[in-house]
Amino acid sequence: MARRKTPTVEYTINGVTRERKKRTETFGTLEMLKSGKWRVKYYLNGHRYATSAFDDKMEAERYRAELEVKRRAGTLKPPAAIKATNFKEYAHTWVEQHRTSKGKALAPRTKAENLRMLNHGLSFFDSYSLSNIDAPLIRKWHAQRYKNAGATTAGNEARVLKAILQTAVNDGVLEKNPVPGELTRSKTGKPHRPPSVGELTQIVNHLQGQWRVAVLIAAFGGLRAGELSALERQDITFNDGLATIHVSKQAQWVDGEWTLRPPKSADGIRFVTLPAWITPTIKNHLRKQVDRFPSSRIFKTSRGNGYVSTATWGRVLHKAMADAGIDAPIHWHDLRHFFGTNLAKSGVGIKELQAALGHGTPAASLSYLEQEHGLTAELANRLPRLDDDSLVAFPRKAMR
Repeated sequence: MARRKTPTVEYTINGVTRERKKRTETFGTLEMLKSGKWRVKYYLNGHRYATSAFDDKMEAERYRAELEVKRRAGTLKPPAAIKATNFKEYAHTWVEQHRTSKGKALAPRTKAENLRMLNHGLSFFDSYSLSNIDAPLIRKWHAQRYKNAGATTAGNEARVLKAILQTAVNDGVLEKNPVPGELTRSKTGKPHRPPSVGELTQIVNHLQGQWRVAVLIAAFGGLRAGELSALERQDITFNDGLATIHVSKQAQWVDGEWTLRPPKSADGIRFVTLPAWITPTIKNHLRKQVDRFPSSRIFKTSRGNGYVSTATWGRVLHKAMADAGIDAPIHWHDLRHFFGTNLAKSGVGIKELQAALGHGTPAASLSYLEQEHGLTAELANRLPRLDDDSLVAFPRKAMR
Protein backbone atom coordinates (compact mmCIF):
# COMPACT_ATOMS: atom_id res chain seq x y z
CA MET A 1 0.00 0.00 0.00
CA ALA A 2 1.47 3.34 -1.08
CA ARG A 3 2.15 5.88 1.63
CA ARG A 4 0.32 9.17 1.40
CA LYS A 5 2.65 11.89 0.15
CA THR A 6 3.05 14.89 2.43
CA PRO A 7 2.02 18.14 0.66
CA THR A 8 5.07 20.28 -0.22
CA VAL A 9 5.85 23.66 -1.71
CA GLU A 10 8.91 24.84 -3.67
CA TYR A 11 10.93 27.93 -2.84
CA THR A 12 14.14 29.45 -4.23
CA ILE A 13 17.07 30.87 -2.26
CA ASN A 14 20.19 32.22 -4.02
CA GLY A 15 19.14 30.60 -7.25
CA VAL A 16 18.69 27.19 -5.64
CA THR A 17 15.19 25.67 -5.73
CA ARG A 18 14.26 23.65 -2.69
CA GLU A 19 11.23 21.89 -1.32
CA ARG A 20 9.62 21.98 2.14
CA LYS A 21 6.46 20.73 3.82
CA LYS A 22 3.42 22.89 3.23
CA ARG A 23 2.43 24.78 6.36
CA THR A 24 -1.01 24.03 7.76
CA GLU A 25 -3.11 27.17 7.77
CA THR A 26 -5.01 27.91 10.97
CA PHE A 27 -7.72 30.46 11.63
CA GLY A 28 -6.91 33.02 14.29
CA THR A 29 -4.03 33.41 16.70
CA LEU A 30 -3.58 33.33 20.46
CA GLU A 31 -2.35 36.36 22.38
CA MET A 32 -1.13 36.34 25.98
CA LEU A 33 -2.20 39.38 27.99
CA LYS A 34 -0.25 41.09 30.77
CA SER A 35 -2.66 39.54 33.29
CA GLY A 36 -1.49 36.08 32.23
CA LYS A 37 -4.79 35.32 30.54
CA TRP A 38 -5.23 34.53 26.85
CA ARG A 39 -7.48 35.76 24.08
CA VAL A 40 -8.14 34.82 20.47
CA LYS A 41 -7.59 37.33 17.64
CA TYR A 42 -8.91 36.71 14.14
CA TYR A 43 -9.88 38.36 10.86
CA LEU A 44 -13.35 37.94 9.40
CA ASN A 45 -14.68 39.70 6.31
CA GLY A 46 -11.77 42.13 6.36
CA HIS A 47 -12.26 43.12 10.00
CA ARG A 48 -10.13 42.24 12.98
CA TYR A 49 -11.77 40.88 16.17
CA ALA A 50 -10.54 39.90 19.63
CA THR A 51 -12.43 37.71 22.09
CA SER A 52 -12.79 38.19 25.83
CA ALA A 53 -10.03 36.74 28.00
CA PHE A 54 -9.66 33.06 28.86
CA ASP A 55 -8.04 31.82 32.06
CA ASP A 56 -5.59 29.48 30.35
CA LYS A 57 -4.07 28.87 26.94
CA MET A 58 -5.72 25.49 26.40
CA GLU A 59 -9.20 26.96 26.88
CA ALA A 60 -8.39 29.73 24.40
CA GLU A 61 -7.07 27.22 21.86
CA ARG A 62 -10.23 25.12 22.14
CA TYR A 63 -12.31 28.20 21.44
CA ARG A 64 -10.07 29.18 18.48
CA ALA A 65 -10.60 25.70 17.05
CA GLU A 66 -14.38 26.10 17.45
CA LEU A 67 -14.22 29.39 15.56
CA GLU A 68 -12.28 27.73 12.76
CA VAL A 69 -14.86 24.96 12.45
CA LYS A 70 -17.66 27.55 12.21
CA ARG A 71 -15.71 29.56 9.62
CA ARG A 72 -15.17 26.49 7.44
CA ALA A 73 -18.89 25.68 7.75
CA GLY A 74 -19.83 29.24 6.85
CA THR A 75 -21.72 29.84 10.11
CA LEU A 76 -19.32 32.22 11.86
CA LYS A 77 -20.88 35.64 12.39
CA PRO A 78 -19.13 38.89 13.33
CA PRO A 79 -19.85 40.01 16.93
CA ALA A 80 -21.38 43.28 15.73
CA ALA A 81 -24.11 41.40 13.87
CA ILE A 82 -25.38 39.70 17.02
CA LYS A 83 -24.68 42.33 19.64
CA ALA A 84 -28.26 43.57 19.95
CA THR A 85 -29.97 40.17 20.45
CA ASN A 86 -32.31 40.64 23.42
CA PHE A 87 -32.39 38.05 26.22
CA LYS A 88 -36.13 38.17 26.85
CA GLU A 89 -37.04 37.59 23.22
CA TYR A 90 -34.40 34.90 22.73
CA ALA A 91 -35.28 33.08 25.99
CA HIS A 92 -39.01 32.89 25.29
CA THR A 93 -38.31 31.59 21.79
CA TRP A 94 -35.99 29.02 23.36
CA VAL A 95 -38.75 27.71 25.63
CA GLU A 96 -41.13 27.34 22.70
CA GLN A 97 -38.61 25.59 20.43
CA HIS A 98 -36.37 23.68 22.85
CA ARG A 99 -36.21 19.90 22.56
CA THR A 100 -34.90 17.23 24.88
CA SER A 101 -31.69 15.33 24.14
CA LYS A 102 -33.88 12.75 22.39
CA GLY A 103 -35.47 15.38 20.15
CA LYS A 104 -38.84 15.46 21.92
CA ALA A 105 -40.76 18.61 22.84
CA LEU A 106 -40.65 19.64 26.48
CA ALA A 107 -43.35 18.18 28.70
CA PRO A 108 -46.11 20.72 29.47
CA ARG A 109 -45.12 20.89 33.13
CA THR A 110 -41.45 21.46 32.30
CA LYS A 111 -42.36 24.12 29.76
CA ALA A 112 -44.65 25.84 32.26
CA GLU A 113 -41.94 25.75 34.93
CA ASN A 114 -39.36 27.25 32.55
CA LEU A 115 -41.78 30.05 31.64
CA ARG A 116 -42.42 30.68 35.33
CA MET A 117 -38.68 31.09 35.90
CA LEU A 118 -38.40 33.48 32.94
CA ASN A 119 -41.24 35.59 34.31
CA HIS A 120 -39.83 35.68 37.83
CA GLY A 121 -36.17 35.16 38.74
CA LEU A 122 -34.73 35.30 35.23
CA SER A 123 -36.68 38.45 34.35
CA PHE A 124 -33.66 40.24 35.83
CA PHE A 125 -31.98 39.80 32.42
CA ASP A 126 -34.93 40.97 30.28
CA SER A 127 -33.42 44.35 29.43
CA TYR A 128 -29.97 42.96 28.60
CA SER A 129 -28.66 41.92 25.21
CA LEU A 130 -27.09 38.47 25.21
CA SER A 131 -23.64 39.88 24.54
CA ASN A 132 -23.84 42.02 27.70
CA ILE A 133 -24.56 39.13 30.04
CA ASP A 134 -21.26 38.14 31.61
CA ALA A 135 -20.08 36.12 34.62
CA PRO A 136 -19.87 39.06 37.09
CA LEU A 137 -23.45 40.08 36.26
CA ILE A 138 -24.66 36.49 36.66
CA ARG A 139 -22.87 36.16 40.00
CA LYS A 140 -24.54 39.36 41.21
CA TRP A 141 -27.95 38.07 40.14
CA HIS A 142 -27.36 34.64 41.71
CA ALA A 143 -26.34 36.18 45.04
CA GLN A 144 -29.61 38.12 45.15
CA ARG A 145 -31.71 35.08 44.24
CA TYR A 146 -29.81 32.93 46.75
CA LYS A 147 -30.67 35.43 49.48
CA ASN A 148 -34.28 36.14 48.50
CA ALA A 149 -35.50 32.84 47.04
CA GLY A 150 -33.15 30.21 48.45
CA ALA A 151 -30.27 28.13 47.18
CA THR A 152 -32.35 25.53 45.35
CA THR A 153 -34.41 28.09 43.43
CA ALA A 154 -31.28 30.03 42.50
CA GLY A 155 -29.61 26.84 41.29
CA ASN A 156 -32.61 25.75 39.23
CA GLU A 157 -32.85 29.15 37.55
CA ALA A 158 -29.10 29.17 36.88
CA ARG A 159 -29.40 25.79 35.13
CA VAL A 160 -32.13 27.10 32.84
CA LEU A 161 -30.10 30.26 32.17
CA LYS A 162 -27.06 28.15 31.28
CA ALA A 163 -29.12 25.98 28.93
CA ILE A 164 -30.50 29.05 27.16
CA LEU A 165 -27.09 30.66 26.76
CA GLN A 166 -25.53 27.38 25.63
CA THR A 167 -28.04 27.31 22.79
CA ALA A 168 -26.97 30.87 21.99
CA VAL A 169 -23.38 29.62 21.80
CA ASN A 170 -24.43 26.78 19.50
CA ASP A 171 -26.32 29.28 17.33
CA GLY A 172 -23.22 31.44 17.02
CA VAL A 173 -24.86 34.27 18.96
CA LEU A 174 -22.37 34.07 21.84
CA GLU A 175 -18.69 33.18 21.86
CA LYS A 176 -18.86 31.21 25.11
CA ASN A 177 -21.30 30.42 27.90
CA PRO A 178 -20.81 32.94 30.73
CA VAL A 179 -22.70 31.01 33.42
CA PRO A 180 -20.24 29.75 36.09
CA GLY A 181 -20.81 26.03 36.53
CA GLU A 182 -20.79 26.10 40.32
CA LEU A 183 -23.84 28.39 40.41
CA THR A 184 -26.00 25.70 38.79
CA ARG A 185 -25.24 23.32 41.65
CA SER A 186 -26.52 25.46 44.52
CA LYS A 187 -29.25 23.85 46.61
CA THR A 188 -30.47 23.77 50.18
CA GLY A 189 -28.76 20.46 50.85
CA LYS A 190 -31.76 19.09 52.77
CA PRO A 191 -31.37 15.30 52.61
CA HIS A 192 -34.26 12.92 52.09
CA ARG A 193 -35.39 11.32 55.32
CA PRO A 194 -37.14 8.02 54.59
CA PRO A 195 -39.13 6.60 57.51
CA SER A 196 -37.88 3.62 59.44
CA VAL A 197 -39.83 0.35 59.32
CA GLY A 198 -41.24 1.15 62.76
CA GLU A 199 -42.30 4.65 61.74
CA LEU A 200 -43.89 3.38 58.55
CA THR A 201 -45.85 0.78 60.55
CA GLN A 202 -47.23 3.54 62.78
CA ILE A 203 -48.11 5.71 59.77
CA VAL A 204 -49.99 2.84 58.10
CA ASN A 205 -51.85 2.10 61.34
CA HIS A 206 -53.18 5.66 61.40
CA LEU A 207 -54.51 5.52 57.85
CA GLN A 208 -57.68 4.00 56.47
CA GLY A 209 -59.11 3.10 53.10
CA GLN A 210 -57.35 4.27 49.96
CA TRP A 211 -54.77 6.29 51.89
CA ARG A 212 -53.42 3.16 53.58
CA VAL A 213 -53.20 1.41 50.20
CA ALA A 214 -51.47 4.41 48.61
CA VAL A 215 -48.78 4.58 51.30
CA LEU A 216 -48.08 0.86 50.95
CA ILE A 217 -47.76 1.11 47.16
CA ALA A 218 -45.52 4.19 47.42
CA ALA A 219 -43.28 2.64 50.07
CA PHE A 220 -43.07 -0.88 48.61
CA GLY A 221 -43.42 -0.09 44.90
CA GLY A 222 -41.57 3.22 44.67
CA LEU A 223 -44.25 5.01 42.64
CA ARG A 224 -44.10 8.79 42.40
CA ALA A 225 -47.09 10.85 43.56
CA GLY A 226 -48.27 11.60 40.02
CA GLU A 227 -47.92 7.93 39.04
CA LEU A 228 -50.09 6.91 42.00
CA SER A 229 -52.76 9.45 41.11
CA ALA A 230 -52.99 8.15 37.53
CA LEU A 231 -53.39 4.45 38.44
CA GLU A 232 -56.42 2.64 37.00
CA ARG A 233 -57.93 -0.78 37.71
CA GLN A 234 -56.49 -2.14 34.46
CA ASP A 235 -52.97 -1.24 35.65
CA ILE A 236 -53.04 -3.89 38.42
CA THR A 237 -52.87 -7.61 37.69
CA PHE A 238 -52.46 -10.66 39.94
CA ASN A 239 -50.38 -13.76 39.32
CA ASP A 240 -49.29 -16.46 41.79
CA GLY A 241 -50.53 -14.40 44.71
CA LEU A 242 -48.59 -11.28 43.72
CA ALA A 243 -49.90 -7.89 42.61
CA THR A 244 -48.07 -6.30 39.69
CA ILE A 245 -48.55 -2.66 38.75
CA HIS A 246 -47.98 -1.37 35.23
CA VAL A 247 -46.64 2.19 35.56
CA SER A 248 -47.21 3.95 32.24
CA LYS A 249 -48.47 7.45 33.05
CA GLN A 250 -48.60 10.22 35.61
CA ALA A 251 -51.18 12.90 36.41
CA GLN A 252 -49.93 16.50 36.39
CA TRP A 253 -51.63 19.80 37.19
CA VAL A 254 -50.47 22.24 34.50
CA ASP A 255 -51.85 25.71 33.76
CA GLY A 256 -55.03 25.16 35.72
CA GLU A 257 -55.98 21.72 34.42
CA TRP A 258 -55.12 18.06 34.83
CA THR A 259 -53.18 16.26 32.13
CA LEU A 260 -51.93 12.69 31.78
CA ARG A 261 -48.34 12.32 30.65
CA PRO A 262 -45.84 9.46 30.37
CA PRO A 263 -43.59 9.01 33.43
CA LYS A 264 -40.65 11.31 34.07
CA SER A 265 -38.54 9.47 31.49
CA ALA A 266 -39.08 6.75 28.92
CA ASP A 267 -37.42 4.33 31.34
CA GLY A 268 -40.11 5.20 33.88
CA ILE A 269 -42.58 2.93 32.04
CA ARG A 270 -42.18 -0.25 34.05
CA PHE A 271 -43.82 -3.18 35.84
CA VAL A 272 -43.54 -3.19 39.63
CA THR A 273 -44.39 -6.31 41.63
CA LEU A 274 -45.42 -5.72 45.23
CA PRO A 275 -44.47 -8.02 48.13
CA ALA A 276 -46.87 -10.95 48.59
CA TRP A 277 -48.07 -9.85 52.04
CA ILE A 278 -49.61 -6.67 50.53
CA THR A 279 -51.78 -8.60 48.04
CA PRO A 280 -54.83 -9.05 50.37
CA THR A 281 -54.90 -5.31 51.10
CA ILE A 282 -54.81 -4.46 47.39
CA LYS A 283 -57.55 -6.98 46.54
CA ASN A 284 -59.75 -5.71 49.38
CA HIS A 285 -59.39 -2.14 48.14
CA LEU A 286 -60.23 -3.09 44.56
CA ARG A 287 -63.27 -5.05 45.70
CA LYS A 288 -64.72 -2.41 48.03
CA GLN A 289 -63.62 0.99 46.80
CA VAL A 290 -62.80 0.86 43.09
CA ASP A 291 -65.43 0.82 40.34
CA ARG A 292 -65.53 -2.18 38.01
CA PHE A 293 -64.53 -0.47 34.78
CA PRO A 294 -60.96 -1.04 33.49
CA SER A 295 -60.34 2.72 33.48
CA SER A 296 -61.71 3.25 37.02
CA ARG A 297 -59.26 5.22 39.13
CA ILE A 298 -57.62 3.44 42.03
CA PHE A 299 -57.54 6.61 44.14
CA LYS A 300 -60.35 9.17 44.15
CA THR A 301 -60.69 12.76 45.29
CA SER A 302 -63.30 13.79 47.86
CA ARG A 303 -65.35 15.34 45.05
CA GLY A 304 -64.99 12.34 42.80
CA ASN A 305 -63.46 14.25 39.88
CA GLY A 306 -59.91 15.13 38.93
CA TYR A 307 -56.89 13.42 40.42
CA VAL A 308 -55.39 13.33 43.90
CA SER A 309 -52.91 16.22 44.04
CA THR A 310 -49.38 16.15 45.41
CA ALA A 311 -50.50 18.56 48.13
CA THR A 312 -53.26 16.15 49.18
CA TRP A 313 -50.83 13.25 49.40
CA GLY A 314 -48.64 15.39 51.63
CA ARG A 315 -51.51 16.41 53.92
CA VAL A 316 -52.62 12.79 54.31
CA LEU A 317 -49.12 11.67 55.27
CA HIS A 318 -48.48 14.51 57.71
CA LYS A 319 -51.83 14.02 59.46
CA ALA A 320 -51.06 10.32 59.95
CA MET A 321 -47.62 11.23 61.28
CA ALA A 322 -49.12 13.74 63.70
CA ASP A 323 -51.68 11.19 64.90
CA ALA A 324 -48.85 8.69 65.40
CA GLY A 325 -46.72 11.23 67.28
CA ILE A 326 -43.97 11.19 64.65
CA ASP A 327 -42.11 14.49 64.57
CA ALA A 328 -39.64 14.08 61.70
CA PRO A 329 -39.00 15.87 58.37
CA ILE A 330 -40.61 13.09 56.32
CA HIS A 331 -42.37 14.00 53.07
CA TRP A 332 -44.40 11.96 50.60
CA HIS A 333 -41.50 11.50 48.18
CA ASP A 334 -39.50 9.99 51.06
CA LEU A 335 -41.73 6.91 50.80
CA ARG A 336 -40.12 6.32 47.41
CA HIS A 337 -36.73 6.73 49.08
CA PHE A 338 -37.77 4.13 51.67
CA PHE A 339 -38.31 1.77 48.75
CA GLY A 340 -34.98 2.60 47.11
CA THR A 341 -32.82 2.52 50.24
CA ASN A 342 -34.26 -0.79 51.42
CA LEU A 343 -33.74 -2.36 48.00
CA ALA A 344 -30.14 -1.17 48.11
CA LYS A 345 -29.72 -2.62 51.60
CA SER A 346 -31.04 -5.96 50.36
CA GLY A 347 -28.05 -6.23 48.03
CA VAL A 348 -29.50 -5.55 44.59
CA GLY A 349 -27.17 -4.17 41.94
CA ILE A 350 -27.30 -0.61 40.64
CA LYS A 351 -28.92 -1.69 37.37
CA GLU A 352 -31.70 -3.54 39.19
CA LEU A 353 -32.23 -0.59 41.49
CA GLN A 354 -32.43 1.97 38.71
CA ALA A 355 -34.79 -0.22 36.71
CA ALA A 356 -37.07 -0.72 39.71
CA LEU A 357 -37.18 3.02 40.37
CA GLY A 358 -37.64 3.87 36.70
CA HIS A 359 -34.70 6.26 36.59
CA GLY A 360 -33.66 7.59 33.18
CA THR A 361 -29.97 8.34 33.65
CA PRO A 362 -27.54 7.18 30.93
CA ALA A 363 -26.17 4.46 33.20
CA ALA A 364 -29.67 3.21 33.95
CA SER A 365 -30.62 3.24 30.30
CA LEU A 366 -27.87 0.72 29.51
CA SER A 367 -29.44 -1.81 31.86
CA TYR A 368 -32.65 -1.80 29.81
CA LEU A 369 -30.83 -3.39 26.90
CA GLU A 370 -30.63 -6.75 28.62
CA GLN A 371 -32.96 -6.50 31.62
CA GLU A 372 -36.71 -6.61 32.03
CA HIS A 373 -38.20 -3.27 33.04
CA GLY A 374 -39.23 -2.76 36.63
CA LEU A 375 -39.29 -4.76 39.82
CA THR A 376 -39.50 -8.54 39.65
CA ALA A 377 -41.27 -10.80 42.14
CA GLU A 378 -37.91 -11.99 43.45
CA LEU A 379 -36.82 -8.45 44.30
CA ALA A 380 -40.25 -7.53 45.70
CA ASN A 381 -40.02 -10.19 48.37
CA ARG A 382 -36.62 -8.93 49.53
CA LEU A 383 -38.29 -5.79 50.89
CA PRO A 384 -38.91 -5.68 54.67
CA ARG A 385 -42.31 -6.77 55.94
CA LEU A 386 -44.23 -4.72 58.47
CA ASP A 387 -44.76 -6.58 61.74
CA ASP A 388 -48.15 -8.35 61.65
CA ASP A 389 -48.52 -7.89 65.41
CA SER A 390 -48.14 -4.13 65.03
CA LEU A 391 -50.50 -3.69 62.07
CA VAL A 392 -54.13 -2.81 62.70
CA ALA A 393 -56.53 -4.97 60.69
CA PHE A 394 -57.93 -3.40 57.55
CA PRO A 395 -61.33 -1.89 58.50
CA ARG A 396 -64.45 -3.61 57.24
CA LYS A 397 -65.99 -0.35 56.10
CA ALA A 398 -63.07 1.63 54.79
CA MET A 399 -63.42 5.37 54.66
CA ARG A 400 -62.84 7.06 51.36
